[in-house]
Amino acid sequence: MTIQEILRAEEIMKVPGYVVFILSVIVVSTVTPLLFSKGKIKVSWWDYAFPVLGPLFWFVLSWFHVGSDISNNNFLLEMFGVLMASITVPWIRFAVLYMKSKFAPMISFILTLAPMATALLLRLTTSTLPD
Repeated sequence: MTIQEILRAEEIMKVPGYVVFILSVIVVSTVTPLLFSKGKIKVSWWDYAFPVLGPLFWFVLSWFHVGSDISNNNFLLEMFGVLMASITVPWIRFAVLYMKSKFAPMISFILTLAPMATALLLRLTTSTLPD
């Protein structure tokens, strides 16, 4: 392996700063409802992972060119929608825990898929926006 190949591989492996910022915002904003929910439900690794999966799923979809071409405005608009879904779903799940319904666990599980569904929906329906 030559030095150029090593440097190229190292450049590919770098994570952009905005990805770290986006994931940090999600983690910080979703910890609070999980802490309040611990006494009401059993909190698993999935409860911590699903809010982060929305933006990651959006990046995977854009990597495989699903949907329209990505401009800066597309990124901002779509990522804003995915972030809002990723941040609000844990709070909605927290509210669902207090429902006196036998469907509350099912609704709670379906809500965990909402950030990824939002990413897919936005990638498929948003047309290419001008820069």
